[in-house]
Amino acid sequence: SSAADAVSHLRAAAATSEFLAQLAKLLADSNEDVRSSAADALGKLGPAAATPEFLAQIAKLLADSDWGVRHS
Repeated sequence: SSAADAVSHLRAAAATSEFLAQLAKLLADSNEDVRSSAADALGKLGPAAATPEFLAQIAKLLADSDWGVRHS
């Protein structure tokens, strides 16, 4: 997605508390495409997003029922 592409250019600079709060909501969205894009964006943030909250959400995404989300 274009938002995930933007994050790839910003990397750790995008890891503000406001951005991470919004990303956390997207990771729990009911739409698998939204969760997949959010997971992709999260991966592009690198270690800056390796907080306990996000590590727990990543663990949930690894068990997601949608293949595309699990492999984002």
